[in-house]
Amino acid sequence: MRSLIAVLVASLVALQPMLSFDDSSNEINVVGFSSQSISEEVNWWKDTRMDRDKNYRHDILDMALEQGKFVVDGKISVLVDFDHMPTESDESLLIEEVGFIPSWRFHHIPIISGLIDVNRIDDLLEVEGVVFLTLNGELHVLLDNAIEIHHVDTVWDFGYTGEGISVAIIDTGIDPNHVSINDFDDDPATNDPKVVAFYDALDDSGDDGSGTSQAYDDHGHGSHCAGITAGTGAVDEGPMSTGEQLYRGVAPGASLVGVKVLDGGGSGSFAEVMRGMEWTIDNQIKYNIRSASMSLGGPWMAELTQEQEERVTTLANEMVAHGISLMIAAGNSAAYGTIGTPGAAKDVITVGATEDSRQLAFYSSKGPTHEGQIKPNVAAIGSAVHSVQAEFTGDNPTYDSNGSPNGYTSKSGTSMATPMVAGMAVLLHQANPDLQPLMIRSILETTAEYRWLSHPVRPNNDYGWGFVEMDMALEEAIKYDASISVELDPETPMIYYDGNETDGGNDTASRYFAHENGDLFFSTVGAVSHIEWRNILIEDTWHVVDSLTEIDVMDTDLGTGNHTIWVRAVSSEGISAPITIPLNVGDPISKKKEDSSSFSFGFVILASSMVALFRSNKRQS
Repeated sequence: MRSLIAVLVASLVALQPMLSFDDSSNEINVVGFSSQSISEEVNWWKDTRMDRDKNYRHDILDMALEQGKFVVDGKISVLVDFDHMPTESDESLLIEEVGFIPSWRFHHIPIISGLIDVNRIDDLLEVEGVVFLTLNGELHVLLDNAIEIHHVDTVWDFGYTGEGISVAIIDTGIDPNHVSINDFDDDPATNDPKVVAFYDALDDSGDDGSGTSQAYDDHGHGSHCAGITAGTGAVDEGPMSTGEQLYRGVAPGASLVGVKVLDGGGSGSFAEVMRGMEWTIDNQIKYNIRSASMSLGGPWMAELTQEQEERVTTLANEMVAHGISLMIAAGNSAAYGTIGTPGAAKDVITVGATEDSRQLAFYSSKGPTHEGQIKPNVAAIGSAVHSVQAEFTGDNPTYDSNGSPNGYTSKSGTSMATPMVAGMAVLLHQANPDLQPLMIRSILETTAEYRWLSHPVRPNNDYGWGFVEMDMALEEAIKYDASISVELDPETPMIYYDGNETDGGNDTASRYFAHENGDLFFSTVGAVSHIEWRNILIEDTWHVVDSLTEIDVMDTDLGTGNHTIWVRAVSSEGISAPITIPLNVGDPISKKKEDSSSFSFGFVILASSMVALFRSNKRQS
């Protein structure tokens, strides 16, 4: 007994470096997913996610150089990381060897900022002690910090604001008088309305001329969402406004299409919601609607029995099929298994909510759906988001100097996170007009920051694929090539599981099967040069595959058991949308039985042959 206790103690001591417990958050930090600051990690620049091509330059800096952004008189402003705290001598060395123009030498972090000739970037990395280069971009405190935290401001710096694209706010309506969402330049004297169309599904009136076309919001929820997606953030009327624009929306250059499906009490029938969705499909081309936000949903339990909810889900998938990236709120029920219609629709982007700290908000609904789908797809900031405060009876808006009700208010919920992601989709569409909704979803998922709450897997029923990172998403969006694709051979066998997902687990769904010493077979479309694969459960990189038709499982080093991988096609022009493959590596039980029976049959044949030979020899003797 004593020896057993000794073994257990020794095991716990050995495991101590692998697990750390934070009493304040009840989180467990697993090796490889530490919350430790990058600046505190040893040799962080060798494995940082900011540098996926391993050239020791931030990927955003590479993007800026490729597009000629932020280059003034042939120079670009950068942050130069050292492997030690730089001194005055290091600063002089930069000047002497590469003509660096320093602006500041920090003393709490090992960085010197300054200007470098774009033609000397590579030389800069050859200077002794220099380990990493980052674009010296601008930071903005906007939309109550959510913009900065999601790196949306970085996308703005590249000129993407949503210009020329419309986003549909399918909600309680839109206040047409609030300075943040009434026009583009915040000047009422000019004719540049931001709300380009309005449809009232409650009485089938609006844009088609059958009734009033004047936008309105008798609840306030829709206006708040519209401001998050595309508000200018102005606080006063006048040319370009004199305000600080603290609460600018994600895509301030985008147009708004108001689709009112909920009444002044925040409720609407299935038929009314479906009518608004159908109108959006019908007018998608007319107004160039590429993204839509629906912060609404019904009781999850009703999904099992009410056909109307099933039809809402069907129509949601239909919107995606018609080229509209549809974001739907996960809901605010907090518990697992509470994401219902329409958030349970398979093709939409279901959005969970986080705090500014990126921690999942306590109220955010979690998956799975009753059909076993992992939801949400991604998570975004939804708590204490400041946006438009609509003018309507019962509200108490603040007034600007001109006496107009242009106040802002703070709201929390997955309803706030959803229009934020809808605005992000608009920015990605502008960066690459060829992107289709499922590509948009794939980009947001594959570039999201991995996070977990109950189960350390990806995706999970807490955050989905993770917390949206817009700078990473933009980089991927620009590279996407819609002319190429890759598909898994449909004859690939599957294994089915009967687990229980009500606690946030992920083993109920089926998985594709391949032998450890076998192959996965693919087909490609377009001018594909090669295919790549990546393990999603770890901080992995893309691995090039020699063949266009198969992946040798043994070469992946995945080992037996369950895995999830991405596979994508690559051309000279860019990359395809990756396909997600839940994979089981090993030998199924049925295969073992076949081997056993084959062995038994072969043994009988061999034994019979030996007996016959023995008898023949005996007769000859």
